[in-house]
Amino acid sequence: MKPGLSIVAVMALFAFAPAASFAQPSGHDCVVRQFVTAQNVLNLEPQGETDAYPAGTERAYAFARLDCINVSGGETFWFTWLQGDREQGRSRARVDVSRNWRIWSQSRLTPGEWTVQLKDSAGRLQAERKFTVAAPPESQ
Repeated sequence: MKPGLSIVAVMALFAFAPAASFAQPSGHDCVVRQFVTAQNVLNLEPQGETDAYPAGTERAYAFARLDCINVSGGETFWFTWLQGDREQGRSRARVDVSRNWRIWSQSRLTPGEWTVQLKDSAGRLQAERKFTVAAPPESQ
């Protein structure tokens, strides 16, 4: 069964204090303030941040918090899910002007080594997160 994806993009209208920056490309001024993998996203926030999912976990979530002051209409960011070096899925999220723009994506999981990347509409890598999914125990 091939992993499936869904994406939700949400704009929050509250200011956010800057944290560590990941990238600031030309064409827009979006800065990734937070990029994590988590067990879930609830109330516009990541829940259960992790980089090691236990056996039997069905879904992973990637969450990004962006600071964007100068964004042209229709700017899109892409989440790309990779297991090893094989792409397992891709989803997009629209980005607009906000000091606290939040986007996330989810993917179905299978055991192994994973990477989730966040790229802008020009294909420039903005953030990347590696994580693992444990294999179920072998039956005797």
